[in-house]
Amino acid sequence: MFAGLLRRKQTPFRCGDAVAVKPWSEILATLDEQGTCEGLPFMPEMLSYCGRKARVVRRVEHVFLDHLGYVARLEHTVILDELRCSGARHDGCQMGCQLLWKEQWLRSAAEVSDCGTNAETPPDTAAPPDAAAPPDAADLLPTQRDGKLWCQATQLPLITKRMPSWDVRQYWRGLRARNLGLVDLCKMAGLLVVNRVRWWCGKEALGMLSGPRRKTVHESLNLEPGELVEVKTREEIQATLDVHGKHRGMAFVPEMALYCGRQFRVARRIERMIEEGTGQMRQLRDTVALESVLCMGLAQRRCPRGCFHLWRENWLKRVPEQSRADAKPPLVALPILSESPMAMAEAVAD
Repeated sequence: MFAGLLRRKQTPFRCGDAVAVKPWSEILATLDEQGTCEGLPFMPEMLSYCGRKARVVRRVEHVFLDHLGYVARLEHTVILDELRCSGARHDGCQMGCQLLWKEQWLRSAAEVSDCGTNAETPPDTAAPPDAAAPPDAADLLPTQRDGKLWCQATQLPLITKRMPSWDVRQYWRGLRARNLGLVDLCKMAGLLVVNRVRWWCGKEALGMLSGPRRKTVHESLNLEPGELVEVKTREEIQATLDVHGKHRGMAFVPEMALYCGRQFRVARRIERMIEEGTGQMRQLRDTVALESVLCMGLAQRRCPRGCFHLWRENWLKRVPEQSRADAKPPLVALPILSESPMAMAEAVAD
């Protein structure tokens, strides 16, 4: 009984906390025969971080499952310092998803003798030699199941539970974990209410674009990482979409309209990605991700996964060579929640 009380009193990691990834031997003890902890796989791409120090950037209290179209509850999980999956052990997937870390795989940096507790000091990322995983550790971590690729993203539907928007506990968790401020929460709720009213009226969510085309065509710019591009205007992008708001099956989501007219550098080409719903590798063409342009989950109750938005090259244009020398650095994700609900509505409205 007393052990149970102590477990309930333990404080979970919150945004800003300095942590250390446990040594591989300790992580291995938390995994079942399928290489998971509470159903979440510890993937081979995570082995290189064993023993290293990082900082919690978000608690993951819920996630948005894109292929299912709903928000689902996830517990005891955090995201660290932009640690992303390389896809090296998953057939070269290029989505670069943020890695999800179970709290059982972490310890407070204060428990590590050579790490200070000052939150203002970035933690050292060097790993002690005895914490590293042996070369054959990856063999214990499966990446396929029943002939399909298997990763954290494909496993999420099986280990989460759908969470209705009226469940107020999720908003309290966001406040407690420092994922949200009270003002941000009120503004997010305003956007949710506006979209719910539009749904009742038979209208699409704010910012949803639908185009005139029955069949879309591709345009290849052959963009490479580091190139400077400008996102086309809403009108130009809308002209490339079909009547369902998609371009060759890829949706232009409302949040992406916030970047229209702005300049960014290409982060990576996306030519291979694992479909979360099927575990199949999908081949893409003429698609890129842009630096610092991540999903903020504005319409998904602030889903913290921070996935790259995918951009068809039809929606971008190269910045002329003579303009590059004077170009400003790309903007980080826009602080939309600093605006009022009506300002957000105007920013993404048709």
